[in-house]
Amino acid sequence: MQEETMNQVPQQDEDMNKTLNLNPDADAPASGNSRLNLVLTAINLILLAGLAILYFIVLKPAKPETNSRLSAKTAEGSIRVAYVNSDSIMANYELVKSMRNTLESKTRELENELRRKQAAFEKDAGYFQEQVNKRSISEASAQEIYAQLMNEQQKLYELREKYTAELADQEYELNLVLLDSLNNFLDRYNKKVNFDYIFSHTRGGNILHANDSLDITRDVLNLLNEEYRKTSGK
Repeated sequence: MQEETMNQVPQQDEDMNKTLNLNPDADAPASGNSRLNLVLTAINLILLAGLAILYFIVLKPAKPETNSRLSAKTAEGSIRVAYVNSDSIMANYELVKSMRNTLESKTRELENELRRKQAAFEKDAGYFQEQVNKRSISEASAQEIYAQLMNEQQKLYELREKYTAELADQEYELNLVLLDSLNNFLDRYNKKVNFDYIFSHTRGGNILHANDSLDITRDVLNLLNEEYRKTSGK
């Protein structure tokens, strides 16, 4: 491909534009902006999905004797249940807000770096195109510069993939922290209130209707944020 392009210098303008064009509006491979912009959206969606349906939590060990007591409670109608609104937790838990800010800040940092590198590449590619149009460089030099530009373009694509993976890894680690925070809190919380089950209730989830008297979201959220402020020093 390179040899055919270099041998037909008058046609090189069109060929180079097709090959080197990193304009986000062109048909080239996905740009750094579009690829990484999707990451931010994906981050928010994954964070929501990670806790949109909090795990169905059985807060007492499933031992045979426990099951017997549960059967007795069922017969007596004395099982104690409650639910937490996951949407409200995701919107108002300060740890979630902090995590989202961290991911957004990292995304902006990587986007800006990619923009700088892409701008430098496009500047070099434009200068090369100008020299080719003027026929001010030899065919050998043009082939060498063209190969260098193709190499730089490939490095940009690889860098986008690397940054996308870094953001996904960071998001995964933060989700683990979030799940651990909630599960540990509910374990401690239930030692005081002694519910048999605490369910997750989210819009569009498996629970279609719930009695408001069983909603402990406000209490859980207040205590979660209180603990977060103490541990984070905020």
